[in-house]
Amino acid sequence: MRNVRNNQLKNSKKRRQIVYLTISLLLLIYLTFIMIVGDNGFLRYIKLKSARDKMLAENIIIKEQNGDMNARIESYDSEPDLFEGLAREYGLTREGELIFKFDDKE
Repeated sequence: MRNVRNNQLKNSKKRRQIVYLTISLLLLIYLTFIMIVGDNGFLRYIKLKSARDKMLAENIIIKEQNGDMNARIESYDSEPDLFEGLAREYGLTREGELIFKFDDKE
């Protein structure tokens, strides 16, 4: 009788250990899956990092363009002839000037 009870306790312990081990293993698998594929997982992190790198590269290009534009503006401020030439390219005139347009049919 005593042996039967001891065997039952041992079997019960083994079953509990197997259940705990199985639950722990499933929980570990689930958490690993969530860390990789979840909303804030590793794959999303890589996508966001790639997007951030692209934006930083675009930001550098825009800063260079901004510097070029500032240099162009300064050159127009320092040399009025350049500014006047640019204005005439767009068809602007000084007050009181007349514009004559000729068609070359020859």
